[in-house]
Amino acid sequence: MSEAVGQAPAKPLRGLARGVKPPRPELAFSILSPLALLLLWELCSRSGVFDERILPAPTVVFATLVELAREGDLWEHVGQTTWRFALGMLLVTVPGIFLGLCMGMFRWCRVLVQPIVTLIYPLPRIALFPLFLILLGLNEKSNILMIALGPFFTMVISTMGGVLNIDPIYKDVAKSFETRPRDLYLRVMLPAAMPVIMSGVHISIGLALMSTTAVEYLNAEKGLGYLIWQSWQILSLKLSLAALLAAGIMGAVVFALFQRLERHLIPWQGPAR
Repeated sequence: MSEAVGQAPAKPLRGLARGVKPPRPELAFSILSPLALLLLWELCSRSGVFDERILPAPTVVFATLVELAREGDLWEHVGQTTWRFALGMLLVTVPGIFLGLCMGMFRWCRVLVQPIVTLIYPLPRIALFPLFLILLGLNEKSNILMIALGPFFTMVISTMGGVLNIDPIYKDVAKSFETRPRDLYLRVMLPAAMPVIMSGVHISIGLALMSTTAVEYLNAEKGLGYLIWQSWQILSLKLSLAALLAAGIMGAVVFALFQRLERHLIPWQGPAR
């Protein structure tokens, strides 16, 4: 009896020791759900539920996208959109996070700046475009500023909220060890607020992508937004949907890269459950 109790099941323990986990079906479902939607769309287009002149089948849209890529036109438009998006995000990431940190840490900074943020943040970005055109002219400067304005205030507000929601015990413990102000902000406050800041950056990326497409509708000669709008104007809907698909793929790639970066920046957060 004692030997039976003392013996442990070898196989489960060896599996646990090696960190082997049972396979999870999340990846399969995340792939099957868009495929099921595309299949339903294909069936509706082929059966006549959708008019193919208005909503072409996914296979037609994908074939158009492949043809654009083969001819080389697609990469030129993708390059222009990527350049505008990247430059807009670079211009606002550091200033937005820095201003949000200052507003969260210092009460007087919050008192002075928050009314301005509250006033400008709800305004439709596209409504400010004519003002930028008057101030900066019909050029790329106004385009980049419009793209940057979209994610800026979201980044400021999310960073400020992340700092304000830090558990006060972190700050109290740091002060009890006589931590210098610089180390308090860089080694305690900033890492504690990083998960919320990263969530704000995630939202800001989506806003910047939408702003880039919107700006290219109005003031561009190259870019995916320009291609979508021009194709719609000449009623080439399969070309418009192909450009829209390319924009969606671009967004998915950007989000995937950011998630990998996020795991390196805040490894203590752990994987999502």
